[in-house]
Amino acid sequence: MKKQGWFILSVLGLVICITSAPAHAQDGKISLFAGYSFGTNNFYSFDPTLHGYAADFAYNLNKHIGLEANFSGHNGTTTIYSFPATTDDNGYNDTLRQDIYAYTFGPRLSLPMGHFTLFTHFLVGGAHLHEGYTEKCTPATGEDEETCNYISGSTSIDYTSGSKGNGFAFKTGAGADWNHGFWGVRILEVDYVHAEVSTTENQTCTYACATPYKYTSSANNFELATGVTFNFGGAK
Repeated sequence: MKKQGWFILSVLGLVICITSAPAHAQDGKISLFAGYSFGTNNFYSFDPTLHGYAADFAYNLNKHIGLEANFSGHNGTTTIYSFPATTDDNGYNDTLRQDIYAYTFGPRLSLPMGHFTLFTHFLVGGAHLHEGYTEKCTPATGEDEETCNYISGSTSIDYTSGSKGNGFAFKTGAGADWNHGFWGVRILEVDYVHAEVSTTENQTCTYACATPYKYTSSANNFELATGVTFNFGGAK
């Protein structure tokens, strides 16, 4: 969250600086975007919704056709289940952390309408997924830590597993920009993202710990983004 906070503050500072500069041509050969992104996530059960950031670079061949490089990153943590220790039972707290990144490239089609620009894009590229699962055990009231030893012998973190991998990503969607000189605002961008990722899972425990294994996961996610845009290089 700290990194996301610094990112947002940097974007706001850049906006303040640019708003004091004189206006240039509304459209440019080069278009940049940076902003906040909200993402859904259905790689696995119990997946959290994710908050993150998005950015893109576009080289505009003319007013209607361009080539785009797009990057997005989303992070989130969710509690799968949690209940306190009692006199009869141990307490458990299970959390899931996920980080998803997509870097895609492809054509962008634009429709300028005065100070507004509508666009759509069709992008392909790669995706990176990292997932961490943690189970914490607290012994029942009056019991010692041996009651948690069936997994790893620790009362702090009994079991952790982590998986990460890379794969294919396809992204398509549309959005609307409002332009003011060489800067503007991305009012909203909505994207559908399909990803196929081959991952390797590793577990950390003392007893009954499985050997690392590989598997392939797929997801059909959606992203909503908003932020600031910049146009350079004169008229398209």
